[in-house]
Amino acid sequence: MLFKILLPIVILIGSIGATIALVANREQPAQEVLIEASLLVEVIQPQRQDAYITVSSQGTVEPRTRTNIVSEVTGRVIEVSPAFLVGGFFRTGDILVKLDDQNYRAAVSRDAASVATAYSLLEQERGQADVAQREWDRMSEQQQNQIRARNLYLRQPQLEEAEARLVSAEADLEKSQADLAKTIIVAPYDGLVSAKSTDIGQFVSTGSAIAEVFAVDYAEVRLPIPENKIQYLNLPSSIQEFSASDEYYNSGPEVELISDIGDRRFHWTGHLTRTEGVLDTRTRVLFSVVQVSDPYNLYSTEHEEPLRIGTYINAEIQGRLLEDVIILPRHTLQANDLVWVADQENRLRSRIVDVITSNGDEVYIRGGLEPGDKVVLTRMENPLNSTLVQTQIQPPLINPVN
Repeated sequence: MLFKILLPIVILIGSIGATIALVANREQPAQEVLIEASLLVEVIQPQRQDAYITVSSQGTVEPRTRTNIVSEVTGRVIEVSPAFLVGGFFRTGDILVKLDDQNYRAAVSRDAASVATAYSLLEQERGQADVAQREWDRMSEQQQNQIRARNLYLRQPQLEEAEARLVSAEADLEKSQADLAKTIIVAPYDGLVSAKSTDIGQFVSTGSAIAEVFAVDYAEVRLPIPENKIQYLNLPSSIQEFSASDEYYNSGPEVELISDIGDRRFHWTGHLTRTEGVLDTRTRVLFSVVQVSDPYNLYSTEHEEPLRIGTYINAEIQGRLLEDVIILPRHTLQANDLVWVADQENRLRSRIVDVITSNGDEVYIRGGLEPGDKVVLTRMENPLNSTLVQTQIQPPLINPVN
């Protein structure tokens, strides 16, 4: 009976002892040290500098001078120049088209004969007027008073009529000579044929279109400038434009023109020579005009590639000098002028910066960064202040002042 009572107690005590022994002899788990995760980012150390701002724009190359050539006389085309082709170049004074001039040569001969006849009649009238004057001088005063039509007696009306006929005949001759000259259509300037409307054998009448040509001494690009960028450019004034000379045109703000042709990028240099003087009320832009001399390299080898009319180009207009500014890549600027930086402890911080303006891939700021800040270039998703980062420093943007 006593055994049955003590057996459960002994088993319970033994189990408790075994449990205590197992707990006392168990291995202690390894202690793990928590390491704060960091984000790898690219940064730049911004530098203050003086920099010329550039204003970007786009446009299409157009000729400075474009002319629709029309026939001023009627006739059949009997000859055309080898350069009278679309894309053909010509020089000032080159003959482009000749019309049949037979009728006009005949008209010149006829009018020349009329001039000779009128001159002969005039000489006859002058002789008769001299005779009448001598007779008048031999008359007594009483005889002279008996003649009421003194001017008629002295043949003054007849002489004036003969002089008028000569003037008329000479005017007819001048017109017929001019018409004859117009049967030869010559180039008004060095240029290129962009379209032609006639060819050899075709009959043309007065006012018929012959060709469309344009000059190749200069090309122009019409560039829109946003209203908020005008203050950063040294634009020519209306008074300067009104009295502009070739030296003035070449002294305007320099403009770099860029175009990708195939897999190559080409550059040309022009000068901003004038503005259209009126803001577009719909788009709020001011159109300016850039001139490029000798776009087809006909007079020099100034350009590495001809700047063809119709080329679409990107333009960089050199503007005013900004002093003591910081240039950052534009993608670093977030909404509300916020920029993410890594501070001296390599932790993310958001800064509100003082933006002057932006252009293309760059943004110009006046302040807002603290000493030791490194601007983060890496695009981050949902960045948080105080996040630890590892930085890879990239070279800053430098705009050298020439």
